[in-house]
Amino acid sequence: MGARDPPREDACALEGEGMKRLAFLPVLPLWNLSLAQDPWEAWLWRVAQATQGIPYRYGGEDPRTGIDCSAFVRWVMGAAGVPLPRTSREQLRATVPVREYRPGYLLFFSESGREVDHVAIYIGRGYMLHASGKWGRVVVEPVIRYAPILVAIGAPRTLLAQK
Repeated sequence: MGARDPPREDACALEGEGMKRLAFLPVLPLWNLSLAQDPWEAWLWRVAQATQGIPYRYGGEDPRTGIDCSAFVRWVMGAAGVPLPRTSREQLRATVPVREYRPGYLLFFSESGREVDHVAIYIGRGYMLHASGKWGRVVVEPVIRYAPILVAIGAPRTLLAQK
């Protein structure tokens, strides 16, 4: 399986106890799956559906007990065969700067204005998937809400290598 190809369902590490959605959490609407233009985008929307509501915990690395933004990105992209380092700043350095939004590209933010302090995955249709400290869980939100603090878009090198 190439890194640009979506992971096979049976190869997806996003299964198990940590992924069981709690009944009271909102679920992403299915209409987005039918609008997906390629299998990679469709896979990311399925990941978004499966992961919404995972608790956020600063420094956390386990989706069962809480996970922060960079650990979440690393976990999801790792399931797709795209290895990434642990922190958002390291992840920025591990990507190639681009000027376009494509599913699977990483979005880097700076609330402080000094350095990168948040990362999300662009999933298509103007939306991003991220572990949000503000909301206390993994959520899908329009990128435009965060446009003022977006500082970089990065393509993971392994995704570019498959083109």
